[in-house]
Amino acid sequence: MNLGQFDTKQWAAFCEGDQSAFLTLYEGHYNLLYIWAHRWIEQDTEWIRDQLHDFFIYLWEHRQNLARDINTRSYLLTSFKRYLINNAAKNKLLLKPAVDLELPAEDDASEMEAFTEQFSKVQRAMDGLSPAQKEVVELRYMQNMSLQEIADHKRSSLRTVYNLMHRALIQLKNELLKKNFLFMW
Repeated sequence: MNLGQFDTKQWAAFCEGDQSAFLTLYEGHYNLLYIWAHRWIEQDTEWIRDQLHDFFIYLWEHRQNLARDINTRSYLLTSFKRYLINNAAKNKLLLKPAVDLELPAEDDASEMEAFTEQFSKVQRAMDGLSPAQKEVVELRYMQNMSLQEIADHKRSSLRTVYNLMHRALIQLKNELLKKNFLFMW
């Protein structure tokens, strides 16, 4: 599903308590928020995941008070940023910017749309990988594990992990370049 298509009707249904709309919101935006948080701050992966899960619970609990006519993606990105900052302050954590990344202004919606489109292409390409290849890529690039750590985690040889990673990256590169997409790894 295109994230831009979630907006109006689904958001209203979520605000009214529709659990399937909540699930769609969660599944459709979780990866985007997770990746965005990692690009915005340098923090422990598990801490960000915990905050993201808590953020969605918070949204569910406060859904009746949320505005109905919004740009869902921008709202979620802005709200999650505030949520991270508030919880970091409560826990006396120092958030370190990973890079100088700011949310695009409302005028720059096309920049956010381009990011979302690129993210969707990567996600579709990842869906084309075998489960083992997908796991290795996610462990390497989402959890920043070394190849040796992945081998230990999977209880397999370093050569096996290397081969899985190599084949996965070739397949991703071919799939993404086939669509005139600038490969980002």
